[in-house]
Amino acid sequence: MDYKVIIHTGNNFNSTTFNKVYIKLVGEHGESVRTQLTGLKGVASFFKGTTSKFSVHTNTDIGKVVLIELDKHPNEKVYVFPIYRWISDVKVHRFREGTALRVLDDTHHLGRYSRELELKERGEDYSWDVYADGLPHCIKTSGPLSLPSEVQFSFTKTTEFLYTASTGITELKLKGLDTEKSQWTNFEEINKVFCNKTTNISEYVKEHWREDAFFGYQFLNGVNPILIRRCTSLPGNFPVTDKIVFPQGHENLRDEMQKGNIFLCDYKNMEGAGTNVIDDKQQYLAAPLVLLHKTPDNELKPVAIQLKQSPSEDNPIFVPTDSEYDWLLAKTFKPAHGPSLHKLLIPHTRYTLQINFLARLLLIQRQEPLHK
Repeated sequence: MDYKVIIHTGNNFNSTTFNKVYIKLVGEHGESVRTQLTGLKGVASFFKGTTSKFSVHTNTDIGKVVLIELDKHPNEKVYVFPIYRWISDVKVHRFREGTALRVLDDTHHLGRYSRELELKERGEDYSWDVYADGLPHCIKTSGPLSLPSEVQFSFTKTTEFLYTASTGITELKLKGLDTEKSQWTNFEEINKVFCNKTTNISEYVKEHWREDAFFGYQFLNGVNPILIRRCTSLPGNFPVTDKIVFPQGHENLRDEMQKGNIFLCDYKNMEGAGTNVIDDKQQYLAAPLVLLHKTPDNELKPVAIQLKQSPSEDNPIFVPTDSEYDWLLAKTFKPAHGPSLHKLLIPHTRYTLQINFLARLLLIQRQEPLHK
């Protein structure tokens, strides 16, 4: 019986390989012999961006393929084996069929063995380390090259990183900003520095950042869209009334909450967090509560902001009818909290592990006690 194996080689600069590649199909009822993948394209079969087809012969039907895109005849069902990692050693690597299975659904003994082996290897690759007392734990690594290959900078990323750093430093020197220590006082000064670093999004933000609708938009489209909650009752430490939120009296909180139009974003986890001292000035970190209303125009707008958790005379509730700059200042406290609470996902951690190592190595000075 012949199995058709389809290999897609990535488009990265150094994805091409001219090495001999072998494959072994392991199924529920048997397995194929170790077979070298040779096709009509010859040595170009694994050139970057190439899709190549091969044939693997078995004497009998091996059933459902448990371990390594396969077009299985005669039922023509396709099994996909996502790999997405570099293979730079001479060890045997096992790749499971891409269908997600719970542990209790993984009934084949080789599938269970592969799962246990992968968990063990991942635990060794991504283990915790204490860089210095008082600092958050980090991944255990002796350098960028000892990180798992799939989270290391790719050749393209490394080139881009070095190019961006060198051109950025050169640009700062040409503009005379490399030794500039004075603070920016307006947006025009910022625009002069980043005059060629604009995008459609940055231009839109620059034009609309003061608007309530754009402020509310960020709660669902910003770095942490999972913190906002539909509000069915107000917390006891947020004494908002109908008169405060709807001064014209056209709506009331009870009806709007029943309609599902009132939302709350509570940053109570930030209360009591320590703050830095910058230029001999103690920094301030609020723990705000933000109440938002979905309008008939289907826009999410803030209607009340309290900057601290405990209501008091020195902790007023800010509303859109306050003076322009009081309301704007109250709104600026929210974006500063988003990056502190957002959840790190795989697209972010892919390059963050290496950049964090470089930051610890390069930004923490050798004479400082934190240096390893």
